[in-house]
Amino acid sequence: MRPLAVLAVVAAVSLAQSPDDVEKALARAGANRAQLEKALAAAPADERPGVAFLVAHMPDRDLKTLTAEFLLTNTKLAYRARRELPWGKDVPEELFLNDVLPYCHVDETRDAWRQQLFDRCVPLVKDCKTPAEAVQKLNTALFPQLKVGYSTGRRAPNQGPFETIESGKASCTGLSILLADACRAVGIPARLAGTANWSDKRGNHTWVEVWDGRWRFTGACEPDPNGLDRGWFVADAARAQKDVPEHAIFATSFKATGTAFPLVWDRKSRAVPGVNVTDRYTTAAATDATRSAAALAALKAAIADPAALTGLEKRDIAAVPLTKADAESARDLIWKAHVAKLKVERAAEMKERVLKHGELQMPFDVKTFGTAPAGGHSLWISLHGGGGAPKKVNDQQWENQKRLYTLDEGVYVAPRAPTNTWNLWHEGHMDALYSRLIENMVALEGVNPDKVYILGYSAGGDGVYQMAPRMADRWAAAAMMAGHPNGVSPLSLRNVPFALQVGENDTAYNRSKVGREFGEHLDKLRLADPGGYEHLVKIHPGKGHWMDREDKLALPWMAKFTRTPVPDRVVWHQSGNLHDRSYWLAVPQLGGLHTVVTAKRAGQTIEVASVGVKRVLVRLDDRVADLDRPVRVVSDGKELYAGSPPRTAAVLAKTLAGRGDPRLMFSAEVAVELP
Repeated sequence: MRPLAVLAVVAAVSLAQSPDDVEKALARAGANRAQLEKALAAAPADERPGVAFLVAHMPDRDLKTLTAEFLLTNTKLAYRARRELPWGKDVPEELFLNDVLPYCHVDETRDAWRQQLFDRCVPLVKDCKTPAEAVQKLNTALFPQLKVGYSTGRRAPNQGPFETIESGKASCTGLSILLADACRAVGIPARLAGTANWSDKRGNHTWVEVWDGRWRFTGACEPDPNGLDRGWFVADAARAQKDVPEHAIFATSFKATGTAFPLVWDRKSRAVPGVNVTDRYTTAAATDATRSAAALAALKAAIADPAALTGLEKRDIAAVPLTKADAESARDLIWKAHVAKLKVERAAEMKERVLKHGELQMPFDVKTFGTAPAGGHSLWISLHGGGGAPKKVNDQQWENQKRLYTLDEGVYVAPRAPTNTWNLWHEGHMDALYSRLIENMVALEGVNPDKVYILGYSAGGDGVYQMAPRMADRWAAAAMMAGHPNGVSPLSLRNVPFALQVGENDTAYNRSKVGREFGEHLDKLRLADPGGYEHLVKIHPGKGHWMDREDKLALPWMAKFTRTPVPDRVVWHQSGNLHDRSYWLAVPQLGGLHTVVTAKRAGQTIEVASVGVKRVLVRLDDRVADLDRPVRVVSDGKELYAGSPPRTAAVLAKTLAGRGDPRLMFSAEVAVELP
């Protein structure tokens, strides 16, 4: 062994290759040995293990042809990507060496592609947080940018990236080489995967596997909008045959594995190392993904007729566990079908601007202000005063409320109360009417369900005091003007910013006094729970029941807030009228008034407590917790549930029904018995 080579090999021992591997490779290099030794000697100390790895494992054709400059540049850029891209530090050394550092995948032309692809791809992935997100971005943006696509008119199936870019044409293998090289250029482990022949003997296919904490896959130049581990070939791959090489699935490897990756254009060749990865495509997880995709397709077909939504949760397809991506697609499908159904069923009431509940009717006036932002207009439900007064008086109060406030942006809805009683805005029928109004405005008028506000004056303020906590999960914020709480508890306002205004001299029914007391109660709740109970209390000096429109200051304050449909803590106090759900909690059987359920979530653990409630449904989706990992529900130190609840269309349909809120649809639920 030459002294120069000895020094280089010793420097590479940390790589877990024996010095003999490098020396044996050098011996096969023939006249090109000097170039390889030059590369080993010239590499910086921290990059020399990479050069040694390449030399030890490269094919004989490369040992005899590749220059020191080629190897050093390739290695330098691979290590640069590892240092500069956010996921680089998390790539295990073994994967970096075998699946990031190598300059080739099969027997394609050895192009010096790293600099060009690094320069082109880093801007594409600069805002990505994970390898999976970056791969999806590359697969979506790179091919259109390069004007490259699949074509049977390509020169060869195993083209290098430069020929593919120049011609704009490639086979599935050529496209996969280009995408895998792009991934490696930005420090993501990537390799080719494929089969020589599907089990039904329909032909071969090649795709790309990438590392994101585990090996995942995607079709090159055919990204699925729902993310990785999806593609037209999933069902075919699930039928692969591990022990039949022709019908098995292999991934490429740079270092020898004792197994060959099949080259369909050179079937006798065993020059490319491979790994049999069939199990990953045919195991339960892969089969579950296939079933999920099939269930989603069946769901799409079933609800092409929106009438099929009725009873959907009882159908077999709705019970099939869904992947995260399929659950989100199912959510979208079910919501769109629901909207289509409402457009038929509720067109007349929206045109007439009258909602009905039994024999009762609630007319409403609508005014729109400003241009709708992304996500849709905000919705402001404004409740008039009057109350226990003749119809004529309440009609006049309604007319006043229609013009009492203006908005910079939003849909301002002033309803006329269905009755003329003192409690006209919080009688038992009002919950259903508010819900129907909001559901109609979201589905048919396109308002943002997370920007719904309620406000009211005098008797309308009485209604806000009662309905803001009673329907807490509906509101982005609430504003009470000159009303009376009538003993209502503010506990459920934990996630509802609440503005309270009353005139200093509004002494009728002690409005000013009880307003101060309500504000002080909110102060105490906020102090004990700084993450909740946001509030604004203004006692207007010198003002009586009429505050000369100074109360309008609440509207810009409210507009700053957006509802959080899945808050990290929920306080649910039943008051006034019983409800079966609040945010991501529900009760299978209604209890009584003044029962309380509280819950908080942190990571994969949910803690629940109650007063007067024994059985609670915890509703979940991937906003609440990662449903691909075990979830724990605990109460008073006792574990009530541990597992991974399935996402299903049944739960999505169930949580939409009776509420009609796309943000309060959940894909899974867990029933727990509280101690």
